[in-house]
Amino acid sequence: MKIKIPRTFKVGAATANVSLKKHLSGDDGFNGTFNTRTGDLRLDCVLIGSKRDRIFAHELMEVIKENYSLHTSEDDMSNIANGWLEFLSQLGVEFDWSDIKEE
Repeated sequence: MKIKIPRTFKVGAATANVSLKKHLSGDDGFNGTFNTRTGDLRLDCVLIGSKRDRIFAHELMEVIKENYSLHTSEDDMSNIANGWLEFLSQLGVEFDWSDIKEE
């Protein structure tokens, strides 16, 4: 079952605007970022497949962390995100990135 990644989504009061950005890892040193001020959730456009899904899941955890004022380490957020992705994969869920545009 394919699930479309939305261009914009909300978790509580936190809104995230999802896009792909050229040279993100080279310019900012990260494969993905979430800006709490602007709500921009960006992924490097060179990411594909499971790596893109993992980076997106980690940034989704950043949105959750911001909204619920969690005090969670980067490693813990990645581990939780990866656990959810494993579970979704066992259910046959795949992410559809066709609506996400490059900046």
